Amino acid sequence: MLESLINHYCVFFQDHKLDYGWVEGIQKNKLIIVPLQGKIIFLPENRVAFSWRGKKLPLNAVQAHETIGQHLKQAEQYKQAFELETMHSLLENGREYSLDELAFDFLDDPKNSVYQLGLFLALREDSFWFKHNRNLTYTPRTSAELELLQVQLVRQHERRKRAVNIQKWIKHLESGAWNADSEITAEQQIWLDQLLNLLADGTDSPHWKEMSSLLGWGTSIGPGEENSLKRWLAKAGAPVSASRLTLLRANVREQFTEEALSEVERVSNLPLENIERISAKVPTFTIDAEKTLDYDDAFSVLEWSEGELIVAIHITDLSHAIQPEDPLFKEAESRISSVYSPEGPVPMLPDLLSNDTFSLKAGEDRAVLSFKFQLTGNGDWNLLEVAPKIARVQKNLSYEQADLLIKGKQDFWGLLNKFCMKAFELRLRKGALNLTRKEFNFDISDPEQICITPLNRNSPANRIIEELAIAVNRETGRLFKAADFPGIYRTQASFELIKEVEDGEQLSLEHIQVEPARLTTISGTHAGLGCEAYMHTTSPIRRFADLITQLQLKMLIKEEDPVFSTEDMMHWAEEVSLRQRKYKRAEREIIQYWKLRYLQQHLGEIFAAKIRKGLPNNNTEIELIELDCTVPVFGLGVFEEGEQLLLRIDEVGLEPPRLGVHAQASGSEVSSQQLGNLK
Repeated sequence: MLESLINHYCVFFQDHKLDYGWVEGIQKNKLIIVPLQGKIIFLPENRVAFSWRGKKLPLNAVQAHETIGQHLKQAEQYKQAFELETMHSLLENGREYSLDELAFDFLDDPKNSVYQLGLFLALREDSFWFKHNRNLTYTPRTSAELELLQVQLVRQHERRKRAVNIQKWIKHLESGAWNADSEITAEQQIWLDQLLNLLADGTDSPHWKEMSSLLGWGTSIGPGEENSLKRWLAKAGAPVSASRLTLLRANVREQFTEEALSEVERVSNLPLENIERISAKVPTFTIDAEKTLDYDDAFSVLEWSEGELIVAIHITDLSHAIQPEDPLFKEAESRISSVYSPEGPVPMLPDLLSNDTFSLKAGEDRAVLSFKFQLTGNGDWNLLEVAPKIARVQKNLSYEQADLLIKGKQDFWGLLNKFCMKAFELRLRKGALNLTRKEFNFDISDPEQICITPLNRNSPANRIIEELAIAVNRETGRLFKAADFPGIYRTQASFELIKEVEDGEQLSLEHIQVEPARLTTISGTHAGLGCEAYMHTTSPIRRFADLITQLQLKMLIKEEDPVFSTEDMMHWAEEVSLRQRKYKRAEREIIQYWKLRYLQQHLGEIFAAKIRKGLPNNNTEIELIELDCTVPVFGLGVFEEGEQLLLRIDEVGLEPPRLGVHAQASGSEVSSQQLGNLK
């Protein structure tokens, strides 16, 4: 068979492409082919796709190549005359046809080699009407196959068009022709949204496969690709801050669904229930941070004397407006909680609801779930009643304003502080932890002049609010436990002391080993708070767990069947735990980012620090004491773990977080930054 191909012109496959040549002979069961260009090659017979002979035998390869060129020109002309659609319509779908069979049926001169070459070229260039089989036969496609292929071809065309557009858009962005003031099309906005998703999710993005191919990227997103994405978004007027990117990577959703937003007006216009109203004359207040807008808890002091207080703690009631089948409930379930950063909150519910309709704003009647307590001087809090009511807050107090009232001991304020301190001391005797907390207020209105001020979370006003919240959460847990009602408890095992607390030293996390609190459907103690049962109840605007607890609690106090099953609660406990860990980690990363930005503005200044531990490559983990910032540093040298020293900040890296520092010699006349000076 090989011998029959000698002195033939041929079309052969090489590197999956068609090429042309002259079969000069045979060597070791392979054809010796002289291609139109390049060196002689040796190929097996099955690599020859089509062969033919001319009327005259060429004297050498040069003449053969000249003849091939002439034949190809003629075949190209014949190729244009073949109507493959007509051929397809006359053939049997699904049947294999050889080139000889097709030539016999459709060529005027089936034995004309150049005609056959033209037909061969027409079939090889066709990717629609016929399938190309490995044995060099051709199968007419069925109507179903043609429909599917048509869709695929349209998609390929759109993809090629999109690839051209994307390269054009990138060129315009890089040149400044497309800038923040440019009007953009819907297609361009879709692309920008995809870039944002790609930046947040990386190779897990549903757009990764397409975009990486269009942009010619490899198998991962490195710093170069990430910087390109950030640059294009910024030039298009959609810059992504470090904080926002951190939240996006924690799967914090920015936009509410259309279904949820459509419910806002309906919920906002719901009338209040005809239930008991707490008199507007009863002193009723909220105490929150100055910037707070979503007031979700308040309290009324109903009676007071030296021996006892009657206090009602009010939790904003969402259960009359949001039910499990509602879009707003599903939105809250998908978000799990509000997320907070110095750049502003990302609420669990739309702003109009969280900051207005459900917020316990002064002067507005609001539906609440009211917990009535009797407080005594020995620290006991007796729950007298839990009932839906209507309450009106007289004033939304800041912590600072409340501290002034407590200090003045006007009316009930001194007694309330005294009884809350007694309750706190009682919890401490039950094993509760009393850890010093450092929190800060960040003023980043001018990012080039960041101001950080400490917050006193151990002030009397903070203690009052903490004890009121703990009382509600503890008693809710007790009610659920006593009724064996499905709910999500927050539990924590007892801590273990691993380091002695020196005289004058306050207990901190360095001294203890404690397991994180857990969410579970099985009641247990919360050792860290000194409570035998504990549930999240007080923030239904901000936390999904509190919302479902409130819906359950309304059924419990009505002595009706629960809304949710234990299985529901088990599912949510796991999901809430997972998402909250991601959110808390994101919040910590954002806080550290702004602390590092602050340090960048204070290079060369001195800060008190403590050595935490040694790290690989001669790096050290240190804690900047006043900033409560733990970060790796280089250039420090060898120091004992726990040793305190003064450091000069020489260099600040943001990604990854890292400091270059220089230890100040003992006895140097330098002073470190103090919290009040962090401006």
